[in-house]
Amino acid sequence: MMISRAKPGLTLVEVLVVIAIIGVLVGLLLPAVQASRESARQTLCGNNLKQLGLALHGFHDARSAFPLARQATRRSLGPSSFAVLPKHLVGVADDPVTFPLQSDQVGSWLLRIQPFMEAREIVSLWSQPATLDEAYAMFSKVSGIRVPSYICPSDAQAMKGTNPWGYGMTSYLAVSGNDEFIDDNGHASNARNGVFPTQNWSWSPRPQITMKKITVGLSKVTIVGERPPSSTLYYGRWNMTDFDTVMGNPNMEFSVVPTGRNGQACPSPGYYQADEPDNPCAATHFWSFHPGGGRWLHADGSVAFIGYEAGTTVLPVMSSIDGSGSSGQALSTQP
Repeated sequence: MMISRAKPGLTLVEVLVVIAIIGVLVGLLLPAVQASRESARQTLCGNNLKQLGLALHGFHDARSAFPLARQATRRSLGPSSFAVLPKHLVGVADDPVTFPLQSDQVGSWLLRIQPFMEAREIVSLWSQPATLDEAYAMFSKVSGIRVPSYICPSDAQAMKGTNPWGYGMTSYLAVSGNDEFIDDNGHASNARNGVFPTQNWSWSPRPQITMKKITVGLSKVTIVGERPPSSTLYYGRWNMTDFDTVMGNPNMEFSVVPTGRNGQACPSPGYYQADEPDNPCAATHFWSFHPGGGRWLHADGSVAFIGYEAGTTVLPVMSSIDGSGSSGQALSTQP
């Protein structure tokens, strides 16, 4: 009679070897998985910018100009919504004030393109106020809506949703130009040669930027770039102006965020370069969570990845509608 014997199980040494092999395989696969996920996020980020481009072109077709960087009256561009009284959030200098208010009279360029993004909720809400008090209340309500297409999936800051004060966030800032300067009061936010000029810190003549005024060619001008919200989530509110949704490139508005995490002065001007979300100075220039650079929307509606190496050369020149600015080398982009 034959007696069968069970085969012995794995020894402790063999188990440890198997675990080690699995660990090595995971270590090899993880970077590839992370790279694949980032590639997918970059694609979605680029698609968001393309949507913004289509909406901006739709706005231009309907209004014969690009949307304004700030709220405005019929004749004047208003001051920044960052540091003005609530009454300046709408064009109350128009006399008489009529309702419903137009999107030009309140909020950012991202609010103005809502009708061309099939965002019926926000468009419907903004048509409801019949008094200024109702308009102020609706401004707060609309500003708290989280708009997914305004957020790059790679942007860990904006992906947090709303900030502690209830504002919805954005990863995308329009380009005001490259000719900012520090005025007598120590402020900038006064670029005049981009598609979204801010002109000065107070009231100024209402600009009208059309495609015909982009004399260097639509494909050679950047109009929207990436910049994650600030470390505190205070800057990057999609329905506010200036430092939240519009910025010069290079940016001179260092007085808004004067020092970094270690108390050092923020670079001035602030050029497109890599940064970290916990560095306050990161709010003072364009950058992204993508490795090596970020995606930019051009005036012709195309989207390109531009590396940080172009931050102090050609990219600043591409911020102006007429090619004015410092000269640089040939720019290499990848779709």
